[in-house]
Amino acid sequence: MAGARAHAHGSIKSKSKKLVVAAIDFGTTFSGYAWASKHDFETDPPKIHAFSNWVGGGNLISCKTPTVLLLNEKQQFEAFGFEAEDKYSELAAEEDHKKYFYFRRFKMRLYQQKNLKRDTVIEDEQNKKMNAIKVFSICIKFLVDHCWTFIRRRSSEIKESDIEWVLTVPAIWSDSSKQFMREAAKAAGLRMDALTIALEPEAASLFCMHLPIENLVVSGAKQTDVQHISPFSVGQRYMVVDIGGGTVDITVHEVVAKRKLKELNHASGDAWGGTRVYAAFEEFLHKIVGKDVFEQFQSTYVEDWVGLQRQFDLKKRSIEPGKDGKETLQVPVSLSEAYMAIKNADMQTAIEKGPYAGKITYTAGKIRVPRDIMRGWFEESCENTVKHVKDLFKQVSCKATSNILIVGGFSESIMLQRVLTDAFPDKRIVVPEEAGLAVLKGAVLYGHDPITITSRVAKCSYGIRVYRDFVQGTHPNDKKEKFGDRVKCKDVFAKHVTKGQELVVGEPQSKQRYTPLEADQLSLVFDVYISLDPDPKFVTNEGCSHIGKLEVEVPDSGRDRGVWVNMIFGGNEVAVEATEEKTGKKSKATFDFLQ
Repeated sequence: MAGARAHAHGSIKSKSKKLVVAAIDFGTTFSGYAWASKHDFETDPPKIHAFSNWVGGGNLISCKTPTVLLLNEKQQFEAFGFEAEDKYSELAAEEDHKKYFYFRRFKMRLYQQKNLKRDTVIEDEQNKKMNAIKVFSICIKFLVDHCWTFIRRRSSEIKESDIEWVLTVPAIWSDSSKQFMREAAKAAGLRMDALTIALEPEAASLFCMHLPIENLVVSGAKQTDVQHISPFSVGQRYMVVDIGGGTVDITVHEVVAKRKLKELNHASGDAWGGTRVYAAFEEFLHKIVGKDVFEQFQSTYVEDWVGLQRQFDLKKRSIEPGKDGKETLQVPVSLSEAYMAIKNADMQTAIEKGPYAGKITYTAGKIRVPRDIMRGWFEESCENTVKHVKDLFKQVSCKATSNILIVGGFSESIMLQRVLTDAFPDKRIVVPEEAGLAVLKGAVLYGHDPITITSRVAKCSYGIRVYRDFVQGTHPNDKKEKFGDRVKCKDVFAKHVTKGQELVVGEPQSKQRYTPLEADQLSLVFDVYISLDPDPKFVTNEGCSHIGKLEVEVPDSGRDRGVWVNMIFGGNEVAVEATEEKTGKKSKATFDFLQ
C-alpha cells in the first residue's frame, strides 16, 4: 500500500500548455535532464524520467554527467560531459589538445562576476578566452538535443514544439545572472515562450512535497514524536539547504496552504559547495609533491588526472565523521614519474620528507590517508555552512523554523549530513531519497504545477538613478546640476523596494512618476541600482551597485509627460510595467541587466 504523501496532492491537473515538461539542471560540477508527460504527472506525479546512463571511464554509469565542454579550434562543438573528459585526455596523450577549448566548472563565473555583460568572456583550462554566453549556450543546446532524442525514443509521436523547458538557477544568483541564462537558452534555440526559469531550492521543495513520508529520511530532535507529520504540513516552517558543487543556496519557507509557501528570509549562501572539498584535496597533493610537480602532472597526464578526480568524487561521498582508520587512494604512476623528473626522487621520498610524514603511507602505487586528514578537507565547506545556518536561526524571521531540508548533489555526502545533524540537535533534519536529483526532478514538477510563493523578502533595496528638484540645505552642493532655468539634484536613489521588505508576488511595488528632461525625448533610460542599505539617498553611497538599465517609451512631446513606473518583484525574475499618466495606456518598459 502506498504511503501517505508528504504533501497530499490527490488528483492534480498539469498547468502546462504542453504535452511534456523537460528540465535541465545545469550544475557547477555535474549536469543532467529529466522529463514527464502530462499523463505521467496527472496520474503519478513522482513518475519522472531522468536520464541515468551517462557513461564515464571504467564503466562508470551516472545519473548526471560532468559539466565539461570540449570545442575545436573553430569554437565548434566536439563533446560534453564524460565524453569530453575522455576525448580531451586522448588528445592530451598525443599532445594535440592545445588548439582545443576545454571548459570545466565554469558556471561559478556567473556568481563571481560582478559586472556580467553580454560580451563577458571566460577562460578555459588553458587560459584561452571565449564569449561566455556562447559557451553556456553550446552546453544547453547539447543537453536539450540529448533530452529531445531520449524523449523521441520513448514516445515517437511527440514533436519538439510539444515540450515546455525548465532551466534551474540558484536562488542567490543576481538578476544579471538569471537574464544571462535566459539569453544563453535563447541562443541555444529555445523559444522564450516555452522556457521557465525555476529557482533551485523551490524546485527541490516541490519534489519533496510529492514524496511519500517514508521516502524522507528524518533524523534529529523530536523525530519520534512527529515522524508522521510532514515538514510540508500547513503551518510548518522549514529551511532548504541546497548544497551543490559550487554554491550553498539557502531559503526559509512557511507552508501557508496546500502547495503555497511564504518566504521568511531572502535567499542567502555563498561558494561553499563540493568544489571546496576538491580544492582541499588538490592542496593536499600540492603539499606532498609540490605545486610545480602537480601542475606538470595536470597538464601532461590529463587522462590520469581525470581518473584521479573521478576516484576522489566517489570516495568523498562515503567519508564519515568519527570513524577512525585510513582510506586508500590509487595514485597514478605518472604522478610519481613527474615527481622523479622534476625533483629527482621517488614518491616514497616525497611523503617521508613532506608535512604528512608518519601519517600517510605509500605502498605499491597506493596512498593510505587517515580519515581525520580527509575530514579536514570538508572543514571550509561544512564550517561556513553551519555558521551561516546558525546566524539565520538567530534572526526573528527564522527562530520558529523546526525543519532543515538538505538537498543538492553534495548533500549526498555522509560527512556533510552528519555535521549538520550534530550541529543542530534541536532541529529535524530531512533528507529525501535521491537528494542529488531533487532539484532536477522538482524542476519537472515545477513546469507542470509551479509552486506558489505568496510573498518573498527583498534581499536588497532596488531603485533607479534620477534627477530631483534641488532643495538648498537638503541636497549637497556637489550634486547640483542646471538644465536651462531648472536646478536639479543628480544621482538620487529613487527607491522602489526596501531591503527586507515583504514582496507580495505579482503585486507592483512603490509606483513612481518620472518625466523626461528634454521636450523631444521619446524614451526614458534609467540606470538601475541596488543597495544593502534599507534607505540609500544617492546611488553614489557606499554599498550601492549599478546592475543594469530600465527603458520606458514616452510618446508625444513636451517635458510634462508623466509616466508611472511599477517594478514587480516576487517572481523568479524582476518585471516592470509603465503607464502613461494622461491616457492610462501601457508603455513598453524593459529591464536589461547585461549592458
